[in-house]
Amino acid sequence: MRTGPDDHTEPGAPVVDHARHPGPGEPAPSEPAARTGLGPHKAASGCPPEQRTDDLGTKSPRPGSGRTAQPSTVATDIPTDIARKWQEMTDLLAEILRVPAALIMRIEPPDIVVCVSSESKGNPFAPNERARLGSGLYCESVLKSRTPLLIPNALKDEQWKSNPDIELGLISYLGFPISWPTGDIFGTICVLDDRANHYSKAYQALMEQCRDVIEMDLKSIFALDARLTEEARAKERLEQQVAERTADLRHANAQLRQKIAEHERTEAALRKVAEECRCAEEALRTSQELLRAIIDSSTAIVAVKDIEGRYLLVNRRFEELFGVAREAIVGKRDDDVFSREHAEALRAFDRRALLAGTALKDEEVMPEDDGVHTYLTIKFPLRDAAGVPYAVGGISTDITERKKIEAERALVLEHEQRARTAAEAAVRMRDDFLSIASHELYTPIAGLKLAVQGLMREATTLPAGATKLARMAERQCQRLVRLIEDLLDVARIQAGKLDLRLGDVDLRALSREVVEHFDVELKQAGSTVSWRADAPVVGMWDRARLEQVVTNLVLNAIKYGRGKPIEISVAAEGEVARLVVADRGIGIDASCAPYIFERFERGVSAQHYGGLGLGLYISRQIVDGHGGSIRVESELGAGAAFIVELPLRRRRDALPTEVSAPTGGPDEPAG
Repeated sequence: MRTGPDDHTEPGAPVVDHARHPGPGEPAPSEPAARTGLGPHKAASGCPPEQRTDDLGTKSPRPGSGRTAQPSTVATDIPTDIARKWQEMTDLLAEILRVPAALIMRIEPPDIVVCVSSESKGNPFAPNERARLGSGLYCESVLKSRTPLLIPNALKDEQWKSNPDIELGLISYLGFPISWPTGDIFGTICVLDDRANHYSKAYQALMEQCRDVIEMDLKSIFALDARLTEEARAKERLEQQVAERTADLRHANAQLRQKIAEHERTEAALRKVAEECRCAEEALRTSQELLRAIIDSSTAIVAVKDIEGRYLLVNRRFEELFGVAREAIVGKRDDDVFSREHAEALRAFDRRALLAGTALKDEEVMPEDDGVHTYLTIKFPLRDAAGVPYAVGGISTDITERKKIEAERALVLEHEQRARTAAEAAVRMRDDFLSIASHELYTPIAGLKLAVQGLMREATTLPAGATKLARMAERQCQRLVRLIEDLLDVARIQAGKLDLRLGDVDLRALSREVVEHFDVELKQAGSTVSWRADAPVVGMWDRARLEQVVTNLVLNAIKYGRGKPIEISVAAEGEVARLVVADRGIGIDASCAPYIFERFERGVSAQHYGGLGLGLYISRQIVDGHGGSIRVESELGAGAAFIVELPLRRRRDALPTEVSAPTGGPDEPAG
């Protein structure tokens, strides 16, 4: 679009007129009535033409005015070559002045018409668009005053701020009057802009030159029209003289030509009527054949009966089902085809459709060779050109199989609901059992753990073999404790009571402590741990729960790593802390990956690897409770990498301290 003052005016250039106000004796524009201007979707309206034509100079001269009678200029056509030149002129004006609209307007009382409109972007005016005179347009002021008009910004001008063209977004205007050689007003040449524009002196001079070119063209048009008028008068006088001398012959020839013309018109009309009849008959025949082919190809039953119940039309499906030819049934009633009871039901449905005056839908039963079938039937009245019903149509679709399927589906849904209810009860019983069993097991295990710890304190007084057995017993106790705590955590998660106690936690330090705790297991498995943790990563987390997550991931890597190296990385990336535990072991099958974070799910066979299948499930619930995420990237035979991402939050951003139960409910695994 256009930007900057240089696009519109030269600094300090004089203007033709700035927000011109009415002169002496000229009526001030009243508040505009309903919008009557030009533009998209605008209709022409306004005051009667007798209120305008005198002011605009488009009437014929009054008797005694002293003006020579001239041919009417209002109805004078603009030759094509001149119209093309004007179009190029307006297009060039719009391009040079860089405005949306450049127009040549013409007076055609009681209207003002867009004679030529620039083919420029954003121009809302179309050629031949009309508006009533008296609607308050910019051009009307130019026509009445016969002087140029410049309105830099109508929005800031009390006289023009309600101008209809403002509705089109055009707020500045520059226009010049255009006159016929007789002095009558032809119209205006104008440009309109969608922003304030003072139009430089050069632009005004260019507009004035374009106006002069148009008036020269009008002078040529007027001279040509006057010459043609004079030639027509001379020809008329000559023809009159010839006509007087050959009146009798012309009269006879005229009568003969009239009779010949009438005869030719009659023959042409008859030929046209005959051709129209032939085409109509052909179209009707084609339409009937197409309709017949459509209804005969339908698997539905189609029938039409008059208001007395006599069959007018049936399709092939009707013939096949009821064993009657269409030629035999036309003119028959339902009583002639069906049993009395069934015929009465069909007839009652017909009457309901006729009485309702609209299409009705209902289910009907019809006897067939293989038994009674259920049909979904739509019946509707057919009306003539006057809107009076003359027949009733019916389309019946066999839904017997669908009804059977619906009944079977309802039975299946009922069985499924019962099975689901039973499964939910079983899952609840299982969860209750796990919760009770976990609590009952925890008491003796806690006592055993204390006994082993006491024994370990006396390790210096025990034989070497007893010390080794005591340490083995301690590790097994720790394993049993972890299993029981997993079961308790599952019960807490299902009850929505897995509490989080948030505090400042260094994820790097925590991860190292967990790995050091499994030093014996790592040596037994023959695995080494390599670290990528350059700096502390501190966030608001539950230390004990994150220790549980890291423990589960490290134990998984030891168990499934096959004695190969384990890689652990801890880093902060933006607002996220990332922990990655990767092994190079057996990996996880792609089909199992989506399920390994669910309860009691495993990525390998339980015959070769122990465990309850709860560690990853609990880990995901803990990570989700912190507002983070956990996922696995794995390829079968190439190891697995578990990736945990946690938000780095300070105390004021801390999460709630209680983890809700999984959205799947107590009987469904979350995820």
